[in-house]
Amino acid sequence: MNRKGRLVALCVALTLASAGVTYAYLSLKAAHDIERARERLQQARPGPNGTSLPPEGLKAGLEGLASAARISSSTEIVYKVMYECGHEEVNRMAAPPEMVGLTREELAREVADWTITEFTPGRVVMSQRRAGMSPACASSMHIGEKDGWVTVFYGDPGHRCRPKSVTRIRVTKLPPGERADLRAGIPVSGEEDLLRILEALASWADG
Repeated sequence: MNRKGRLVALCVALTLASAGVTYAYLSLKAAHDIERARERLQQARPGPNGTSLPPEGLKAGLEGLASAARISSSTEIVYKVMYECGHEEVNRMAAPPEMVGLTREELAREVADWTITEFTPGRVVMSQRRAGMSPACASSMHIGEKDGWVTVFYGDPGHRCRPKSVTRIRVTKLPPGERADLRAGIPVSGEEDLLRILEALASWADG
């Protein structure tokens, strides 16, 4: 082989060797980067419930995705209203047309008097506090006992609200069966039903 041929062969050999070294370096670097990423995930701060939080960069990315979520026609809208009496009313409905396409920030501007507590493409929860009694409490009543007296309460026996009126009928003067009914709560359907039951309890107490 002449000199030119040997030079060509040497150049080819060096090129192949260089390519091999470069490939090996890139492979090792990629493996090293993957290992570093794995270590960063494992070293993330523990969350409030004991789970690991992602690094700040990944966390920011997730928050960005969440803020970009939009309401669709299949999104469930949940309204929660907490009244001063302590009772909560919950209403659920499909997203109305005027909400479809809104992001969390856009919705917050439209419903400024509500607090958005959850926002996902599948479910949006909004809450609000209101003074007074809930409509369910204001429209119903039952008879129970308070401080030893027969008392009329707003609300039903399962959701007792504030007292409406206190009678002069002592619970201790009633038979055991009536006392048990008062502890459980006696529902009434209206003023006439209320007066009828109170008259019956008064007759038991006087007898």
